[in-house]
Amino acid sequence: MTASETIIVGAGPAGLACAAALRARGRSSLVLERANRLAASWHRHYDRLRLHTHKMHSALPGRLMPRSFPKYPSRLQVIEYLEDYANSNSVEIRYGTHVTAIRKAKEWAVETAAGAFEARNVIVATGLANMPAVPTWEGQEGFTGKRLHSSEFRNAADLAAKRVLVVGFGNSAGEIALECAEAGLEVGLSVRSPVNVVPLEMFGLTTASIAIAQQYFPCRIVDAVNAPFLRWRFGDLGAFGLERAREGPLTTIMERSRTPLINIGTIERIRSGDIRVLPGVSKLEGSQVHFADGRRETFDAIVMATGYKPALNALLPNFEQRFGGADGPPRGELQPGNDGLYFCGFNVVPTGLLRQIGKEAQQIAASIDRVK
Repeated sequence: MTASETIIVGAGPAGLACAAALRARGRSSLVLERANRLAASWHRHYDRLRLHTHKMHSALPGRLMPRSFPKYPSRLQVIEYLEDYANSNSVEIRYGTHVTAIRKAKEWAVETAAGAFEARNVIVATGLANMPAVPTWEGQEGFTGKRLHSSEFRNAADLAAKRVLVVGFGNSAGEIALECAEAGLEVGLSVRSPVNVVPLEMFGLTTASIAIAQQYFPCRIVDAVNAPFLRWRFGDLGAFGLERAREGPLTTIMERSRTPLINIGTIERIRSGDIRVLPGVSKLEGSQVHFADGRRETFDAIVMATGYKPALNALLPNFEQRFGGADGPPRGELQPGNDGLYFCGFNVVPTGLLRQIGKEAQQIAASIDRVK
């Protein structure tokens, strides 16, 4: 069994930030990554993906994003930044090492197909987007068109379809529907729940910058203050099939960990009719999709932009006991058991995930450094 002071599971932004924060305090770590490269999820994302937070709010501890990057860096630029970040911080990564279980004995035992590792501390940095959440519908196996999760979508051209249905109303759904509409495809957007929409920028400020300025106020008060501006910006979306959520965007983030759609053009395409809003899917039949209101339409492809699951139950044999039926640690709890098992990158925030990851990494490193 190989011994290390701290084992970090996952070589994405959270894992790299934790390793760098520990190194800055003179503490060692080893990152275990099941893929053959770092930032594997960023490599898998669709081509047009860009950050929705300003680069100045998206840097990890100790290294700014390059001045040459645009305000909202692309997927490839984020990968470039993370590779440079790992190299500049001499992060030790063992690739192709799939962690199968994390158990507590005298120390923590991290089990992999290549053998076990022992550590005083373990940081789980696999993130919220670890496993695609894929819905099931009656008749789906007989669907004659393409059916894929958003994690498999690359671009509209590769989809090779004329009529596409995008399921969901998160940021992936909005961007994929927008790209398909811009490519001239007939696009349906299946939305089954009330929604929140926020602009990418307002009054020259990024949404994340506004959220940072408002972060110390109660979320419901912030939503009440912001509501008139959002109504002015987007108007009544009910006429286009979108029902506005009763709770505001910040409240749904903080209380339900659900992010609003950050609009980069999707709403304008809905207003123009290039993207048609449809209700939830009830079943599939051949090339036809049946909807909850009784309508049915023909599509060549269905893209399920239905999010991800953290899938921590696959790593932790005592998952149910530790989290009591929840998907993961409670909001804001980085070491919920106070036993050397940490979690980084599992908090949905309005101020930018990379920024939050950086803060959490520094807090975790400080906690580990206190134990000599």
